Amino acid sequence: MVKYADYEEIRDYTRTGSAEFDDEALDDMINSATKKIDMLTGRTWQGIQTVTDRYYTGDNSIRLELDHTDITELTAISINTSSTGSTYTTVTASRVRVMDDLGVLELQPNAEVTYFPPYVDSVKVSYKYGNTLVPDDIKLACRYYVAYMMKVDQVINTDFKDIINNNKVRSYRVV
Repeated sequence: MVKYADYEEIRDYTRTGSAEFDDEALDDMINSATKKIDMLTGRTWQGIQTVTDRYYTGDNSIRLELDHTDITELTAISINTSSTGSTYTTVTASRVRVMDDLGVLELQPNAEVTYFPPYVDSVKVSYKYGNTLVPDDIKLACRYYVAYMMKVDQVINTDFKDIINNNKVRSYRVV
C-alpha cells in the first residue's frame, strides 16, 4: 500500500518522537488517513489498480457510471441486451468514450450496442484506474489528519477540507 506520508514527515510536522507514538501506531494512523482521503475524495493515489469483470446495471441510456474515477484504460466491455439471456455482446473499447476523471463510459454511435440495459448485471467491464503520483497537497492532508488523530491538533485543520474539496470527484449528472 502506498502511504501518503511517512514517519519522518509526521514526526517533523507534529514535533513528536517515538516515545509518544511508536512506528506501529504511526503506521496505523497513516494507513487510516490514506484510506480516509481516498474515501473522501473518491479517488486514489495508490498506483494503478485493475478491475476485472465488474458487473453493472445500466439505465437505458448511453452512459454508465463506474465505481472508480481516474480511469487510465478501458480493457474490456460487454453488454447483455436480453433480460432472459446471458449472452454478452463484446463492445470495441475504442467505440466507448471514457470520461476518465468522472469514471463515466459513453457509448458512441458506432458501438456494437446502443444503450446500457437496465437488467441486473447487464454490463461487464474491465478497466484500470488510479494515479501513480501523490500530489503534495494530498501528502499535506495526510499529515493534517494524522496530527488530528494523534490529538496534536484539537480540530482538523481547515486546510484539510479545502484540499479534499479541491481533489474531490464531482458527480456527473445528465441535464
